[in-house]
Amino acid sequence: MKIKIIDLFNKIANNEKVPKKIKFRGETYYFFDANKFYYQNGFSMYRDFHWGGNCLNDEVEIIEEAKEIEKINYEDHIGIDLSGAVCNKINELVDVINKLKKEK
Repeated sequence: MKIKIIDLFNKIANNEKVPKKIKFRGETYYFFDANKFYYQNGFSMYRDFHWGGNCLNDEVEIIEEAKEIEKINYEDHIGIDLSGAVCNKINELVDVINKLKKEK
């Protein structure tokens, strides 16, 4: 997903939720707070603005964090013909998938 830099600035100015990681001109930047803005290897994203001229209409790519899959609860599925053993096996698979997502 992409967003214009000016729209990102507006979100920061309005104290709205902003992405934690973005990619701009091939570099990944991390959001700390409204005062420090986005940083990468000790450099602010503002540095690239000065070198690149007017780039407020440029887009940045939002790098989304992988969300964990939730485990199922046997009590929530009574009557759907899922035994406790099946729920346990599904939850084991969920643990493996979540672990793989974190390692990626």
